[in-house]
Amino acid sequence: MYRGHKIGVVVPAFNEERFIEATLREIPPWVDRIIVVDDASTDRTGAKALSRAHGDERVRLLTLPARRGCTG
Repeated sequence: MYRGHKIGVVVPAFNEERFIEATLREIPPWVDRIIVVDDASTDRTGAKALSRAHGDERVRLLTLPARRGCTG
């Protein structure tokens, strides 16, 4: 919670296995929820995010079955 507000962060990820754990680790403790959106990665991005979720109850993983990319 930050200044009385709940804060959520969405982390889009595609083939980020090298960086996803460090990225999640650096999100400050006042963030209440972290949603990792694995955009059908072909590496271990989802597995590494899920591993981090076991140690941090704020982290949730959403895995897309097919690549969606930026729909801006």
